[in-house]
Amino acid sequence: MRESIFSGKVPITCPSDEIPWQMKCEMVRSDDGVEIRLIDTRDMFTFYLNAISPSDFYVMKREQDIIVDYDRFVNVLVKMLHGLQNGRLSGIFSRETNRFVFVEKDEFRNIVRLELQFSKPDESHYKQYLGDILGRMESDNIRLIKENEMLREKCKGYERDAKERRRYLEEELAKAQKKAEKLFKENAGFIESMKSSNEDLSKLNNRIYELEKENSKLQYDLEKLKLQEVKNASLVEKTQEIDEENRKLKNEINTANEIIRKCMDEVAQMKSSSAENDERTKDIRSENKKLKTELDALRNKVKDLDDKHKRMSDDSKAKDSRLKDLEIENGKLVKKLENAQSVYSHFYSKNIENPGPGIYSDNESLFSIVPESPPH
Repeated sequence: MRESIFSGKVPITCPSDEIPWQMKCEMVRSDDGVEIRLIDTRDMFTFYLNAISPSDFYVMKREQDIIVDYDRFVNVLVKMLHGLQNGRLSGIFSRETNRFVFVEKDEFRNIVRLELQFSKPDESHYKQYLGDILGRMESDNIRLIKENEMLREKCKGYERDAKERRRYLEEELAKAQKKAEKLFKENAGFIESMKSSNEDLSKLNNRIYELEKENSKLQYDLEKLKLQEVKNASLVEKTQEIDEENRKLKNEINTANEIIRKCMDEVAQMKSSSAENDERTKDIRSENKKLKTELDALRNKVKDLDDKHKRMSDDSKAKDSRLKDLEIENGKLVKKLENAQSVYSHFYSKNIENPGPGIYSDNESLFSIVPESPPH
């Protein structure tokens, strides 16, 4: 028994132009194994065949490291063919070697999922292929004949239903026409009654308009009365508030009178104490005058002392400057004395080394300035 488990067009990638970019793939399962056909969409008699029997599968399993069994392999192969259709996998076919490779594209590298070796069909394969086509056409023809008969039966039923529906609609139309005539007559009576009703309605509308005017006037008067009542109520409240404020003011006036009386008493006491304070103030003023005179005398003394201190400081500055000048002159004299002493020492040592009778003159013999001993 042969069973078609896949049939559809799959995209093919092939460097050769002889292979179209899309081929029809048919997968048939039989008792002997699975047959896969790649059929050229431009020529239905050009196809490539791959037959996989259970024994062939185990050889392929060993070569390609397949880890599923034969039954599951068939289901996986069908899924891979569907993956070619939805673009999840790519199919690469080599025209030279007739090898078909299922490739999964990845960012890093392409992964080969499965390789199938196809071959060109022989006469028996063509016969089998034509037999499959004829069998499929026969089964399709039988299915179409059955569907045609079913459609004919449905059409006959639709015709019967349409006739019954038409008869029913004609009856309903006649009834509707009778109802329409009756309604037309009733409508004429309704129109007459409506005219009278419209006249009554216009009268009622006029009456309603007049009543609305009166109602608006009454509403206006009512609003006035309400406003007057509100004003009266507010006046009563204001009167009560004014009475309450008057009562509070009377209490405050009484309190203020008490405070004024106490203040008057305090003022009288302050006046009596003020007289005593005036006498004390006079005494303090006389004492202040005495202290002021003493303070002026002390200020004059301080001023004299300041002048004297300034004069003394000026004298001290003059003496300091004179002392500095004297120290400078003293230094100069000390230097001169040292120079004279060095000259004297020089001549003294020279006279001791070369003594002679004719060295000194008469005056020098009488008045000698040579010291008796050299200076120490």
